[in-house]
Amino acid sequence: MITTRRLALLALLLAPALAHAAGRFAVVSGNDRGDPARPRLWFAEKDAERFHRALGELGDFDPANAVLLRGRRPADLEAAIHALEPRIRAAREAGERTLLVVYYSGHAGAAGLEMGTERLGYDALRELVNGSGAEAKVAIVDACEAGLLTQVKGASLVPAMAFPLPADDLVSGTAFIASTAVGEQAQESAALGGSFFTHHLEVALRGAGDADGDGRVTLGEAFRYTSGRTAAGTAGTRAGSQHPTYELKMSGRGDVVLSDLRRAQARLLLPPDPGALVVLKGPAGMLAEIPGASSEVTLALPAGPYQVERRSRRGRATGDVTLAAGRTTALPLLEPTRYELARAKGGPKPGLTYLGAGATYVGLPGFGVAPTGRIALRQEVGPLGLRLRVDYAAKTVRDDWLRYDFSYIGGAVAALYPLNVGRVLVEGGVEAGYGYATQRFSGGTRFTRSVGASGTGTAGVALLATAPLGPLRVGLDLSGGAMLLTLDEERTVKPTASAALLVLYGF
Repeated sequence: MITTRRLALLALLLAPALAHAAGRFAVVSGNDRGDPARPRLWFAEKDAERFHRALGELGDFDPANAVLLRGRRPADLEAAIHALEPRIRAAREAGERTLLVVYYSGHAGAAGLEMGTERLGYDALRELVNGSGAEAKVAIVDACEAGLLTQVKGASLVPAMAFPLPADDLVSGTAFIASTAVGEQAQESAALGGSFFTHHLEVALRGAGDADGDGRVTLGEAFRYTSGRTAAGTAGTRAGSQHPTYELKMSGRGDVVLSDLRRAQARLLLPPDPGALVVLKGPAGMLAEIPGASSEVTLALPAGPYQVERRSRRGRATGDVTLAAGRTTALPLLEPTRYELARAKGGPKPGLTYLGAGATYVGLPGFGVAPTGRIALRQEVGPLGLRLRVDYAAKTVRDDWLRYDFSYIGGAVAALYPLNVGRVLVEGGVEAGYGYATQRFSGGTRFTRSVGASGTGTAGVALLATAPLGPLRVGLDLSGGAMLLTLDEERTVKPTASAALLVLYGF
């Protein structure tokens, strides 16, 4: 069955192409460095590169008319804007509808944009943008205190979403877009590989912001999507929610079209999937997080192979898809992860805490095995289960004429991967740990020659098998490997192994 969104996309693909790129101009600038007292940003210049690439791929901006500046000064930004003016005038004289987009990502403060050790004041930026001969002008600033550009001192999610522009392309005037309100910080995310605002802005331009499904993303649609996703994504951060703001001085009957999905190298069609989150990782560092919608979503992406992950309350699923140039590809069926399959068949919850009792073996003469108590925590992280255990072992050892009390306390971290799928979950992986061992004569005199007071390191493999038992789980935790310890005042390596029966509680 062909949906309304598919019909709209089909009609768009069959429609005549838009006017040539001669009327669309952009100056995109990013600077990781600001005032010397500020730390260097991670992704400001990369954000500029991604935004510039999205405009080139989807925005109908001719490469000669889209300037990218990285780590440059205010004078360079001013010169780049002024250099475009003769082309803008020529385009208007030729009957083109002209658009100028100015974008900046980097540090900013009360005095303006901080481009290295120099500053560009907000009034100076306004004059640069307003002084352009383009009919429509859009300035986007992704920086701390960028709200000073729009003079919005506070924002809530609903007013910020009410972007009052119709849906035509005959608008003129100026729009100033800021990634923050006054007094807010613009935040970067190591997980996203960029700032929250610019990351979501790029995803919006690639189709996630296409609210009406007509295959074009307008300034209003892009802002609505970016504003909501940025506020939601920063709600749990230490700095608190970040609220993009805007100031409009536009007239006419329309909105500014920023991207056209027809121009994409390839397209990916996501099915209706409300409540889910789809994460895409692809070529050239492409990363996108798209919330599931009640209708189909078409994404405009570079061609190439992608890793896909779907997240929802019911679990995780993963898969791969290759997007061919010039084609629209539907998202294939994804496979639940082995943990999700195991959980569906009665496996454990993502987190487990447990108590256990067992025995520890150390390859010392006459040692045998020592009774051991164990507490541990296991947590799923992506495709792996991380298990942290802490052991205490003690016994009296008889080695020919020598008798001593041995005790050990230490911990170990294991990275485990599920080896099967079912109610009984078996996981295996590598393990490394550190502990502290002591040796005393039975009479209480401290003896340090054999084991000493130094720490002990362990490395080896681990195996964890658990099964449900009513509201709890029971299991067996096995480890084996080598222990580095001090013996007769010299460091030496001895074999070691441990086994513990467990009672586990999931959370």
